[in-house]
Amino acid sequence: MKPGLYKVEAIDKRTALLTSVDEQREQFTFPVVDFTHNVSVGDVVEIWREGPKWKTKYREEKTESISSHAKDFMKRILEKE
Repeated sequence: MKPGLYKVEAIDKRTALLTSVDEQREQFTFPVVDFTHNVSVGDVVEIWREGPKWKTKYREEKTESISSHAKDFMKRILEKE
């Protein structure tokens, strides 16, 4: 896997199937527990490496799933309380 933007194509119990957003359309699997948000099919995430761990970031402006936007909004509200 390499750093970049990925779209979540499918999710099973423990892994998510990711397809790169760039023109090469490479596919990788990624552990669901390693995402920093409640990941959903259709999300666009940025993934990069910091030391030995992979980090993720939900890319709100590139995600088309309304469900993902709602989950992310609720998470941010709960974190502020």
